[in-house]
Amino acid sequence: MKKEREYNNAFRNRIKNIKDINVKIRNKFNVIIVVADCMRFKNTSLNNYERDTTPFLNSLSIKGKAVSAAPWTHPSVASIMTGMYPHNHGAYIHSKLRNFDNPRNIKGIRRKYLTIPEISALNSYDVYFATSIDVASFPMRGRSPVKIYPGETRGITLVNDFLRWAKKEKNKNFFAYIHLGDTHEPLNPPKEFRNYFGEVENIPNIERWAFQSIEEQKGEEFERFKENKILLYDNTIRYVDWLFEELYNGLEKAGLLKDTLIIFTADHGEEFWEHSKLEAKYFYDPRGIYGVGHGHNVFREIIEVPLAIEGPIENVKIKRRSLVDVFSTIMDLWEVELPYKTDGRSLLKRPKKFLLSEATGYGYEKKAFIVKDWKLLHAPDDKVEWLFSLDRDKNELNPIKDEDAIKPFKERLLSILARDEIS
Repeated sequence: MKKEREYNNAFRNRIKNIKDINVKIRNKFNVIIVVADCMRFKNTSLNNYERDTTPFLNSLSIKGKAVSAAPWTHPSVASIMTGMYPHNHGAYIHSKLRNFDNPRNIKGIRRKYLTIPEISALNSYDVYFATSIDVASFPMRGRSPVKIYPGETRGITLVNDFLRWAKKEKNKNFFAYIHLGDTHEPLNPPKEFRNYFGEVENIPNIERWAFQSIEEQKGEEFERFKENKILLYDNTIRYVDWLFEELYNGLEKAGLLKDTLIIFTADHGEEFWEHSKLEAKYFYDPRGIYGVGHGHNVFREIIEVPLAIEGPIENVKIKRRSLVDVFSTIMDLWEVELPYKTDGRSLLKRPKKFLLSEATGYGYEKKAFIVKDWKLLHAPDDKVEWLFSLDRDKNELNPIKDEDAIKPFKERLLSILARDEIS
């Protein structure tokens, strides 16, 4: 509660200091962003996954795959809220060697950029921001009011609290952000969902992580843990899909659907040992952990996320999109003219020619630079410059190391960073 008061007071002071900035919302309607922490695209029904984990998301008119701007929560949330890549908004760990477990040099959003809550408040919108993942609040200090739940709070608590709040705001415009922690470890869905696609064996640490070092990742015991861990994860995704349906139905019952844009996504994905051998051989992690979780690299399973939208928006296809485009889409639909350019581009317009994911939280910096079906993994401090053909090498297991092939992608990336980045 002390932290919430601190954030809320800082937000009020920030709004007072920027109240003369002209960012008028000309086309007023409500906006809700729901973010599921650690929910990767690969394990959703949007990807024709073997388990029907997200039937409700799949029923929405606009849905597809997006690339998160960062592989962990702090910089990713900042990108969703500003439409800027991390190297521009500044909310990441500013050190050469990084370890979020000891987050020295972590910075917030640069004050020159506005967040969606700030733009909302400047237009007399009410603002709601709730999270059960504390890290999601880090970049929003002074940039939004916040409500922080304990880390293992199930999403139904946040959904019900928001619906109560929204009913009270029925006659006012509002912006809401709900950050669900259910698909972040420890995985603990309610009993109705824990064994949804099959019974999860009672294995030590199955709700959290085990077999994190490369030496442990072999044998029957490891394979059994891996199989059950992914099953539990899938069951939890099914719970989150149900949660989103509950929120949607609650809005419909309250008569709030008509004037509300609803966006569902994830801040990043999750790795389940797909690249542990490559990571252990070529990348340094100060924790000695390889192949699990997020924040440590920019492979597909960590940065590809679902994106689904319902509301006052039509004729949109989600293809080759970044989460920085969420901000730009809202601004476009609100008809807001910003005093600066953003990195994102509205979903109503043609996508940019490249996608970027960066600002890792562990080890040295790694950037994914994606152009069409090619992806450069740029990690110079690990002495890694790899190119992947996403069409022919869907699992990113066969890096191309030919310097002549890599050169044009590297030069283009460095040119973009040199043009954009603020030291």
